[in-house]
Amino acid sequence: MRNANQKGLNSGIYARLESVQMSEADRQDAVKALHQAEQIAEVFLWVKEKFANIGHSFMKPSLKH
Repeated sequence: MRNANQKGLNSGIYARLESVQMSEADRQDAVKALHQAEQIAEVFLWVKEKFANIGHSFMKPSLKH
């Protein structure tokens, strides 16, 4: 995640990472792992939305609400 996004979310986990006593290398590893986890979650959400959109387009008109 970019530094601008980290600062925007500083009230959460990024602030906690900054306050925990650890080496700078460990801090960078933790931030990198958090960034990768966020990317994976974003991909899963994108795929879920795409499948939901595809499902709605193939439903019969009588079944739509």
